[in-house]
Amino acid sequence: MPQLPRRAGRRPQPRTARAVEAIRRLVGALGESARTVEHRTGLTNAQLFLLRCLQRERELTINELAAHALTQQSTVSLLVSRLEKAGYVRRARSAHDARHVCVSLTPRGRELARRAPRPPLRRMIDALNRLSDDDADGLARGLSALLKEMRVPANSRLLFERSRKSAVAER
Repeated sequence: MPQLPRRAGRRPQPRTARAVEAIRRLVGALGESARTVEHRTGLTNAQLFLLRCLQRERELTINELAAHALTQQSTVSLLVSRLEKAGYVRRARSAHDARHVCVSLTPRGRELARRAPRPPLRRMIDALNRLSDDDADGLARGLSALLKEMRVPANSRLLFERSRKSAVAER
């Protein structure tokens, strides 16, 4: 049997193997949870996350929803538009300040939020909030360094939310 050529480069360090395994487990767990959410509700993880925020707060502005989701207002605005079109949320002028538009659940959205599983993003945010400051800071620094080394561009999409371009291509 012929020998396969040896690849150039260093052999991975044990710490590299541990890091890859941890990332693999995290991505796998979050992906499986997101698929379960989509299968059970017909909504993406990000859409369900917003519904659950509204379930707790009754009504929020787009900016407030973006702050809860740790993302940009434009991302949330697109998701809210999809949820509104599907009949899960409504937008209305704030009773306290007519300059603001508030988003709230419809009865259909309230029922879906009540019976839906916990979204993966909520699980991750809650787990990160339970970490010590040193662990959370170290994790953020390490992941930021990894992303920089991999030359991964920044984006503000929520977890497992497809870009508009990929969603259109799937149709």
